Amino acid sequence: MAARYGVRCESDFLNGRFRSAFKISPPLAFGKVSEGEGLRLEIQWWEQVVRSVFEGIAFPKFEDFFQELYQYFGQGQAWRLFPETEAVVAHLKGEGYTLGIISNFDSRLPTICKDLGIWEGFDTVLISSREGKAKPAPEIFEAALAHTGLLPSEAIHVGDHLENDVKGAKKIGMAAILVDRAEGAKALNPSITRIADLRGISDLLNRGFGDE
Repeated sequence: MAARYGVRCESDFLNGRFRSAFKISPPLAFGKVSEGEGLRLEIQWWEQVVRSVFEGIAFPKFEDFFQELYQYFGQGQAWRLFPETEAVVAHLKGEGYTLGIISNFDSRLPTICKDLGIWEGFDTVLISSREGKAKPAPEIFEAALAHTGLLPSEAIHVGDHLENDVKGAKKIGMAAILVDRAEGAKALNPSITRIADLRGISDLLNRGFGDE
């Protein structure tokens, strides 16, 4: 997309810049604000991240580029589900589990989930930019439980980030499962309950994980 605006960079270079910029950015959460103000702050937040990615690179039409980029990543075509996702969500839903999403993302998430065909699988969806708090803050986990009427001891949080997903959930007494596709966390902390992909959730549930 940048190339269409006359800026050519290697994808590996941009990926590295993006990871660095995203890592040092503040949480994508702005406290309790109006819907309109929240949308403005979301766009502003992402614009700062993208500007950091292209820092030091001449970009004459950056504003036009950013608007197109922001709109593009608000559509399902910009994203890919892991191959097991739809089947796992459908199976868990069919088994009668209450499913929810807690995401450090913004108000584009519902459209993305609908485009990808998984929106109907979830009973509640909480987005950090609208909740005013981001994982690992306990408030966003507590809000998710309040929406479902579940106690921490009745819920399991599944995610791929050690700090945000595992430690964040455990702070309020929820069981947690780390999705560790590269199996990197196993060596770092063998005590963490980890799965290689989402199919491992059913195996753990069948063994009674979370019941203790």
